[in-house]
Amino acid sequence: MFPSLAAARVRFDEFARLEPRLTALWSACAELARPEPEHLEDPFDFDPFVHDQLADDWCTEDHFFRFIKPQLLPLIGWQRRGDPAELQTSEAYDAVFTALFQFALDRTCNCCRAQHKSAA
Repeated sequence: MFPSLAAARVRFDEFARLEPRLTALWSACAELARPEPEHLEDPFDFDPFVHDQLADDWCTEDHFFRFIKPQLLPLIGWQRRGDPAELQTSEAYDAVFTALFQFALDRTCNCCRAQHKSAA
């Protein structure tokens, strides 16, 4: 749909001007990072050489579908209520979803990185 990150960002920004809350979703996608172990009381007690199964099971794309997409749905596409009507179209949803998922999302997990390297 978009030939480059720049083209995706231009189109995304057109919709973000109409719905400013979309900008926070771009930032959320760009800043995703694997969570640190939460079971530590002392943050200096973290050993990067110790295998952490919880962190290894975390997936960037899974996080996107569980937390980012539910925030996106009421803002753009057929689930949007209210004006402007341009944001209620499937074209608008497809453009914003693709820009977020394909270009903004920082795939920091091992499973997504490996998958996208093999596809390239």
